[in-house]
Amino acid sequence: MPDRSQAKGPRVFTRAATGLVREAGWFDALVYNVNFISIGLMVALMFLYMPSYGGVSLPLSLLFCALLALPTAATYGMLAAIMPRSGGDYVYVSRVLGPAWGMMSNWNTTVWWILYGGVPSAFLASFGIAPFMRILAAFTGNEDVLRFADWAASPTGMFVIGALLIVVLTGLFILGLRVYFRVQNILFILAMLATVLVVFVALVRSPAVLQSNLAQYLGNLAGRPDILEALLRESGYQPQPFDLRNTIITMTWIYLTMGFSFSSAYIGGEVKQASKIQVWAIPGTVVYALVWGLLLVWSVSRAIGADLIGAISTLGDAGASAVGLAAAPRFHELVALGSGSLLVAFLIGFGFIFWSYAWLPGQILNASRNLVAYAIDGLMPSALAWVSPRFHTPVVSLVVMGSLSIVSLAIYVFTPYFATLVGIFGFLLTFIMVSLSAVLLPYRRPELFTGSPVAWRLGRLPVLSLVGAISIVACLVMQWAYLNDPYSGISLDPSTLREGILGFGMFLLNIAIFLSGLVIYAIARWWRARQGIDLSLAYREIPVE
Repeated sequence: MPDRSQAKGPRVFTRAATGLVREAGWFDALVYNVNFISIGLMVALMFLYMPSYGGVSLPLSLLFCALLALPTAATYGMLAAIMPRSGGDYVYVSRVLGPAWGMMSNWNTTVWWILYGGVPSAFLASFGIAPFMRILAAFTGNEDVLRFADWAASPTGMFVIGALLIVVLTGLFILGLRVYFRVQNILFILAMLATVLVVFVALVRSPAVLQSNLAQYLGNLAGRPDILEALLRESGYQPQPFDLRNTIITMTWIYLTMGFSFSSAYIGGEVKQASKIQVWAIPGTVVYALVWGLLLVWSVSRAIGADLIGAISTLGDAGASAVGLAAAPRFHELVALGSGSLLVAFLIGFGFIFWSYAWLPGQILNASRNLVAYAIDGLMPSALAWVSPRFHTPVVSLVVMGSLSIVSLAIYVFTPYFATLVGIFGFLLTFIMVSLSAVLLPYRRPELFTGSPVAWRLGRLPVLSLVGAISIVACLVMQWAYLNDPYSGISLDPSTLREGILGFGMFLLNIAIFLSGLVIYAIARWWRARQGIDLSLAYREIPVE
């Protein structure tokens, strides 16, 4: 029987394979995306930073953020179904708006992924290993374990542990996606088990019993039995009435992870049945993260209490020493200690290690595929596109990304020049370009749209164009939030230049990085023209895989 789907319109042109192999199934792709959001880390950032703003509703902020992230996720999902190729937005934008715009859009993403390589690799120590070791120290009273926890949370510890993580991940990626996804899925199950345990303990243990256990074991770490009272007293935290503006602005901490549900779009050429899987796996990731995020926020807030959570957020890591702690306890750490069970606490602490760094693999892997896409189109040296015939992986690009990630890690932990949120404004510039491409694709590349599995219309209006337009508005709202968040590290106020690069200096850096792709494209086009090569010809077709 003939395939009826092939008669609906022209098909995407496919050239000879480059050596990359479609090894990722639907579960691999879904977990890959969920890991980039890093549900446990997302909620940890919410509890650690957002209450200190005052008047913030964590559940409402999470819901608002998900509503803003969904249109962009759906946009990427539909584009990934139309053009299931590695390189993500580089392919989408360059084939719709033009090669120069594609390079500008995607190079911006690649640079920020390099710079952000230091953040999750450092988080492995500060949000994963250090809390786990503190949990063990609280139950066992072992001073050596506690000293190791303190070292892990130090700049040196974060660098050493983070660098080892980058080396291990790069090695796994070189061995092939099949190997990596096998490891990824096992660790994801452990992380989800820990998440389920947190919700279970927080709901089953009465708040009085949980807080009594917490006072005992957290008191062991601080060396004082009145630790809970001390946290409330030293922080000076006072509950404030609901503040809608702060609730909206603090979405910046949630979007840091939730805004990146479309990681699998960048390895589109290695996902099986990508045209079917991506369109639901990407937006479905946002919904999955929202449900578990709400469960965690509700259950933990009920068990720990808003006042104690607010006090810990107000003190933060910098003020924890005032009560005898090396760092502010993370939310899962509080629940683990409150469980009163060493076994349960171990499973929670161990499992949450695998949330702490979970977006790092996507950064290294996705950016390496971007480098491959540039090399295939002649914008960068062909060596970056070399794929190992044994492992079917771009070894050179992976080594480059791993090395640069270690450099970024050193910058993040040893210097004051990079704040956690400063680059998300720049990422949003790319998201806007991708959304604009989605709006225009049905009109500029109708042969791609008509033959795609998402050639849906509301009347005469393509659904892709509608969703892309909504995504642009959502991205602009998030840019407003980052520019108005006093702790984002980016600002439109030129007077902040007197205080250093953070603020207006970071705004200028975001714009400069975004525009730098145009310069690279112009240089590459000039160089290739001298060799008698017309780069524009490469962009008339979907890139090879």
